[in-house]
Amino acid sequence: MSSPIDYTQSAEFPENYGDLRLVSSDRVVFSFPPFFLSHMSPVFKEMLETAREQSRGPLKELRLTEDSTTLDQLLRFLDPTKKPLPIDMNTVEGLLESAQKYQVERVFEYWEEQMKVQDEDRKVIKIRYPMMTFFLASHFGRDNLTKLAECELVRAPDKELYLSKGFIVDHREVIRIIQLRQERSERLIGRIRDYQTNLYPQCCREAVLMKTNILPLTLQLIKEPSWNTFERNIDIWSSCPSQGSTHKSGHQEGSRILFNSWKWGILAEEDVQPIVKTRLRRKTEM
Repeated sequence: MSSPIDYTQSAEFPENYGDLRLVSSDRVVFSFPPFFLSHMSPVFKEMLETAREQSRGPLKELRLTEDSTTLDQLLRFLDPTKKPLPIDMNTVEGLLESAQKYQVERVFEYWEEQMKVQDEDRKVIKIRYPMMTFFLASHFGRDNLTKLAECELVRAPDKELYLSKGFIVDHREVIRIIQLRQERSERLIGRIRDYQTNLYPQCCREAVLMKTNILPLTLQLIKEPSWNTFERNIDIWSSCPSQGSTHKSGHQEGSRILFNSWKWGILAEEDVQPIVKTRLRRKTEM
């Protein structure tokens, strides 16, 4: 048995909290009820049964490869009297790895729910940390979340495309996301160019102002090909004052009226989920 001098006892799972001592890789001891382990994880159940058969008695200590942070997070999902901690993106990969290893589906369900944000105005689901979520969901085979995250990446600001060090993605999938973003930005920019082409020349003053503002709007759409960009620039130019009945379909409208007429078509396109073709890989699998 481990010496109490060399090991630290978990504050959340103190001595006598359970009959089984779970020892993390960084030498923290978690006292835990073995019944919860067997009930919530088929892998732990098999481990305990095998150890009991070999030792001809109840197992007192089990050494695990997970560190104390991961083990503390995992055990909260196995203990019905505890509440899971909020998802920490710095440690979530280790938690999901352990959940897959010990077949604890509840961890994945909780993580997926925590990554989803309901957009009440549009009645759609948006994804937090889309690139990291996309990587993890693909790696662990969570296809529905992978599609939602990729959909978010196609419309998200370009800063969301960066991934933490230590991860590597399939280059084909990265290229595909970039291509989808380029195609979408070209369609959105095309809306403005088509409208500008059809303007009557009499709307000269307002048309010049519109042309002046098109370039910065275009650059913004390349960085974030979504309705959000139009919404931030909703009053970028004014309508041309009415000059009689000769100005009809080609008469310049204000940007607010014009953009709002496009709004639901743009939003409907944003919510179409791409088809996931490849799976991302961890750096250690390369």
